[in-house]
Amino acid sequence: MRPYQVWLIQDLIEKNKRVFKIPVYQRNYDWGDVQCIKLFEDIMAAFHNDRKHFTGSIVYIKGEHNYSGLDEVMLIDGQQRITTIFILLKAIYEKAIDLNETRIVDELKDYLFNRNCAEEYKLKLKPVKEDDKQFQALMQNDFEKLSADSNIYKNYKLFIKLINSELSAGLLLRDIMEGLKRLEAIEIVLDKSQGDDPQTIFESINSTGLDLSLADLVRNYVLMSDENQETLYEKYWLRLEQTLSTENLADFIITFLNFKMSESVTQNNAYIKFKQLYTDKKYTNETMLSDLLHYSKYQALFIGKSNKYSQRINEYMLDFRLLDQSTIYIFLYSIFDDFENHVLDENALCDILEFFRAYCIRRIICEVPSNSLRGLFKTLYRRLFSEDTEHMYEKIYSFFVGLRSKDKIPEDLEFKQKLISGNLYNKKKVCKYLLASIENKNSKEVIDIQDLTIEHVLPQKENASSWVKALGEKYKEIYNTFLHTLGNLTITGYNGELGTRSFDEKKEIIRTYSKANRLNSDILNQPKWDDVSIKNRARNLAERIMEMFRYKVPAIVFKGLSNDEKLTFDDMDIAVGKKPVSVSVCGEIREVSSFAEMLTTCVLLLSDLDIKIMARLANTNFKIKYADRTYITNDENLLRRPKEIGNTGIYYETNLSAKNILQFIKELLDRYGLDREDFYFTIEKEK
Repeated sequence: MRPYQVWLIQDLIEKNKRVFKIPVYQRNYDWGDVQCIKLFEDIMAAFHNDRKHFTGSIVYIKGEHNYSGLDEVMLIDGQQRITTIFILLKAIYEKAIDLNETRIVDELKDYLFNRNCAEEYKLKLKPVKEDDKQFQALMQNDFEKLSADSNIYKNYKLFIKLINSELSAGLLLRDIMEGLKRLEAIEIVLDKSQGDDPQTIFESINSTGLDLSLADLVRNYVLMSDENQETLYEKYWLRLEQTLSTENLADFIITFLNFKMSESVTQNNAYIKFKQLYTDKKYTNETMLSDLLHYSKYQALFIGKSNKYSQRINEYMLDFRLLDQSTIYIFLYSIFDDFENHVLDENALCDILEFFRAYCIRRIICEVPSNSLRGLFKTLYRRLFSEDTEHMYEKIYSFFVGLRSKDKIPEDLEFKQKLISGNLYNKKKVCKYLLASIENKNSKEVIDIQDLTIEHVLPQKENASSWVKALGEKYKEIYNTFLHTLGNLTITGYNGELGTRSFDEKKEIIRTYSKANRLNSDILNQPKWDDVSIKNRARNLAERIMEMFRYKVPAIVFKGLSNDEKLTFDDMDIAVGKKPVSVSVCGEIREVSSFAEMLTTCVLLLSDLDIKIMARLANTNFKIKYADRTYITNDENLLRRPKEIGNTGIYYETNLSAKNILQFIKELLDRYGLDREDFYFTIEKEK
């Protein structure tokens, strides 16, 4: 690797017979107004202040000369700046032609075009795919082929405008050129033959993560070092982008990694975990891309980018989106694999989707915390179907009805009571979904849920005069008890708000404008709106919801699938002498075979959440309550059996009894501000 301090225009751009090639693993050109205006202002400031301006590093892989002596270099870092400079040079070039500035025109030809080479190598920049077509069209003045949505064309028009503004203020084109010539850069030339590793250097340059998205980093990782990168790009990555679109790739990659790995994967650690998965599972670039493309077709269905399956399946997946239940996707990857491989037929698949739709709705309505869902769905398939895939629906049903933890499926009585008396308005997504579902049931004219707002019959504004008068001395009690409950809520499709109007006025608006006839029939039939009316309507709607979102009870029910003999910190004495089987921390469930492994699992999970807290504990040589020995430290010599957290230089003690391990974990949860109830473990059942 050889770094040089250079002039961006005179040393890099002007050099003849060199093409800056942007490899396919780079992102598309995406600079907009903000970046281009800032660059132009820097150029003009450099001119006015008669000083140089540093633009950063330009990193490229040393190219090989072809038969004509042309040098093709692969840009690793700096493509956005280089592309923008070429667009600006083109804008100045065209303006110079208009003004008959022949000297500037001749000078710019040397910046924009290679001399004495084949026509295909005339342009000094070769962007990625669609950007290349737009760049060539711009350079050839083929404006019919330019897209108004192209950043290349939009930035060209912007630079023309900025140049005209400077000329109107009395400056000359050569003044702008002088500013350009004051741009400095660090040129970093990589030479693979000398052992330079482009991937390592690329990651070092972009270690802040400010410039590149997760999708950018993954694409670079699997394409940068591959000799067949263009083939892999066309065969896999381009199709991946077309399947999901670029804005959905990061969420997909995180879901894919959570599906593939037992560890918790978040936005913050996703790229590290991706490289870990790639290495641990011995992927090649092509097998990783193939795997990503395979599961992207399911993700496309889940997020509404594909309708390749039947209407029934598509509607179930729409329901999960409307309910914002994307955590289940980790589990559904395996289920849809089974469907594609004919392990499941469509009826069995729909039974499973119907069950989980009901399960998610019931959890939300019954206010079961969602923090355990990801861990539940990460391990569920393996827990139920590791031995065989017979009776899949029956096993799913048996597992959830057999649970005694908070992850059990809420029973009918609890569900109905919460529907009737719970604060449904605060659960706006499920509230709107349920109200719209009641109205749209067996309806030819379906109301679009996106266009609806939730309305209160008894108004939200307290002490509305007409309502205080109508309800009398019971007003305060009714308002506090029933305001946000199912019986008092509706959707109208009416553009205005019902507001604080009287009940008779609201009925007239609903009767005249509302499209939600089924939902509002119980309101229109009432002479007055009080606690009795609200409760009666709530019971009626709750019955309809329960009927609509029932799930199939199978003929076969398996016993013992739940295996949820869960122990907590209160069960330390019971745990002594037993072998742990699994541990759950904040919804992340992991299999373990010893208490030492349980400790390591918990320490790593918490470190993934926030390593800074662990570092602070290490700085204080952390000890648990009533202990003389150190438990977390930066000095491994203070521990009897130290274990390091990754390569952080933070060590923790592992030579501990089961009770001390549980006490250690408990105090760590306290330091992290986590609820102790979010921890449990299971032990091996006695034979």
